[in-house]
Amino acid sequence: MTSRPAGVQPHRVHPGGSAVTPEAAGDLSVTPLAGDLSTERHRLPARVTTYWRWLAFCSSLPLLILLIILAIYLPWGPWWIRWGIVGLFVVVVAASMIVVPGIRYRVFWYAISEKEIDLQNGIIFTTRSIVPIHRVQSLQTQRGPIADHFRMANLKIRTAAGSVSLSGLDRDEANELCARISRLTDLADDV
Repeated sequence: MTSRPAGVQPHRVHPGGSAVTPEAAGDLSVTPLAGDLSTERHRLPARVTTYWRWLAFCSSLPLLILLIILAIYLPWGPWWIRWGIVGLFVVVVAASMIVVPGIRYRVFWYAISEKEIDLQNGIIFTTRSIVPIHRVQSLQTQRGPIADHFRMANLKIRTAAGSVSLSGLDRDEANELCARISRLTDLADDV
C-alpha cells in the first residue's frame, strides 16, 4: 500500500493511457459515450435481414423489368450481350440480397443515453454518428407496405446539422424510442 500526502487525490488512467486528475474527472471527454459500453448497445431484430432482402428485391424489380423489355424489343447489339447484361444485373442483385443484409445486421448498433444518441452503420465504410440529445429538433417514424408486413419502422432523427436514421426497428420499439427521445429532448407534440 502506497502512502500519499494528505489532500492529494489519486489519478485515474484514461483508456487512452493518459492520467486524469480528479479535477478533470468531471470533464465530458472522460465520460464514455453511450455506444462505448457494449451493454448499452442495441441490435435490430433478426427478422430485419429478411425485410432488407425483400426491400432490395422490390427496389430492383422495376429496373429488371425495364432491362428485360429493352433486351426483347430493342435491337441494341447481339442477343448474348443484351441478355448478358440482364443476367449480370440479376447476379449482382441476388448476391447483394444474400450477402449484404447479414453483414449490415452484424455491423449496425445503436445506443441512447440521457446525453446522446450513438449509432454505427456501414459495410465498407463504417460510420459512427453521435447526436447530442439537446440538438434533436424533430423525430419521424416511417413505414411502407413491406415494413408494415414485417412490423418494421424507420426512425429519422433530425437536427440542424442533418439527420440520422435507424432503419429496420421493430414497430413497437420505434414508438418507444420516439417517446423516450421526445421526453429526453422535451420535444412538444405538435400533432
